[in-house]
Amino acid sequence: MEKPILVLEDNYSNIDSSQISIITDQKALQKFFVQVNKTRKPGLPVPDIDFSKEMLILICAGEQHGKYEPNVTILEPDAENLTVDVERKLPSDSVETAMSTPFFLYKLPLTEKKITIKKRDN
Repeated sequence: MEKPILVLEDNYSNIDSSQISIITDQKALQKFFVQVNKTRKPGLPVPDIDFSKEMLILICAGEQHGKYEPNVTILEPDAENLTVDVERKLPSDSVETAMSTPFFLYKLPLTEKKITIKKRDN
């Protein structure tokens, strides 16, 4: 399995709580972008994804002070399972006090395997 590809990231998702989800259809992607674009003029464009071949991992960091950087990797998959490892990395020298609600969209090849998200803080 190849490494997830970052499709889009931004500091303002309008989502206050931390969450990670898998998006496998256009309707779910559109719903997320309605939330993101509530307070934007113009809004962010919705990425063009071929959901017959690809899926997305959506990481919403929730409210953050300083820069949030996830490290997303696929752990060694087996025949039935795919584990996505999401390591939260906060730079130790961060002095930012501005509040943000960052999000990250990663693209992966579509799979029929059961997907498990493993979250770690660093």
